[in-house]
Amino acid sequence: MACGVDPNKTTLFVQSSVPAHAQLARLLGSITTVGMLRRMIQFKEKSKDGEGESASLTLLDYPVLMAADILLYDADVVPVGDDQRQHLQLTRDLAERFNQTYNTNVLRVPEPLVVAEVARIMSLTDGTRKMSKSDSNDGSRINLLDRPELIVRKIKRAKTDSN
Repeated sequence: MACGVDPNKTTLFVQSSVPAHAQLARLLGSITTVGMLRRMIQFKEKSKDGEGESASLTLLDYPVLMAADILLYDADVVPVGDDQRQHLQLTRDLAERFNQTYNTNVLRVPEPLVVAEVARIMSLTDGTRKMSKSDSNDGSRINLLDRPELIVRKIKRAKTDSN
C-alpha cells in the first residue's frame, strides 16, 4: 500500500496463511529435478562457491515455491523483468510436466509479459548493474519504506547516461 497499491482494487493477504502455497510447492517439488534447480542463474550467483555445494536447500528450492505462488492463482500472463524470465520459464516447465505426469490440464501454463522500458531497473549508483535489495549500498536502490525526501535525494544522486 505504501507504493500505491489500492486495497479497494487489490486483494492483500499473508502468504503463509494460505496452506495451498506450501502444499503445491511440495507437489511441484516431487517432479522437479535437482539439475533443473542448479541451472537457475540466481542460485549460481548466490551460492558462495558458484556450484551450490555450500548453499541451503531453501535457496535451491525457492524457484519451486515461486512457481507454486504463480500457478496457484491460474494466471494467464505474469509480468516479469529480465531477471525473472528464467523463473517463469521454470514455472511453465513445471506446469507442463505436472499436467503430463498426471494426465491433466489442471495447471495453466502462463505467458510472460515483459515491458521493455522497465524490464531491467538499474542501480542508482552504478548504471551498469541492476537494482538489487541485496546490494550493500543503501543508496543504490529505492526501498519500500524510504521516506519521500530520501527517495528524491537518491534519485538526484543517481548515475545517468549523459546522452
